[in-house]
Amino acid sequence: MRKMIKMCSAFMAAVAVMTFIPSEVLAFDETMAPAVEVPAEQSEQAPAGPTYIDVSIDDQMLVYYVNGVPALITPCVTGGPGHGTPRGFFAINSCIPGKYLTGPTWHVWVNRWMRFAGNCGIHDASWRRKFGGDIYKHNGSHGCVNIPSDQAAQLYNMVGIGTIVVVH
Repeated sequence: MRKMIKMCSAFMAAVAVMTFIPSEVLAFDETMAPAVEVPAEQSEQAPAGPTYIDVSIDDQMLVYYVNGVPALITPCVTGGPGHGTPRGFFAINSCIPGKYLTGPTWHVWVNRWMRFAGNCGIHDASWRRKFGGDIYKHNGSHGCVNIPSDQAAQLYNMVGIGTIVVVH
């Protein structure tokens, strides 16, 4: 029952995220920053807005928003033909600092594993030299979201179980 409540809460939070942010605002533009100065006594307060991970398959980009502001932006590699990354609303359900990922044709070590759907997760991919672009079309993952090692370490330290993941 608790698991069902957590899943419902994660889904409702994801729906709130997507209804809060119009699609044209998902792309961050520095001109959107507020033009007013925040008094020093209020500067410690977090701004209002959603916190979630946004993965764009078309753009091959991962953006982590904290209170509606991009905190980490990195190119990624998603699932290739026949191994697509699932699209939808998810929540991180497992964070492991080091793990072997094993499948029919692979057995690789990752330093940061953030699972969000079945056997799919966000993780470092030290075997990749490049990320982004159209790599996923001819050398994609098996469904996971691969990001550079340094970015994976940063993201891992910022998120936790329950962090919303939106894949589109």
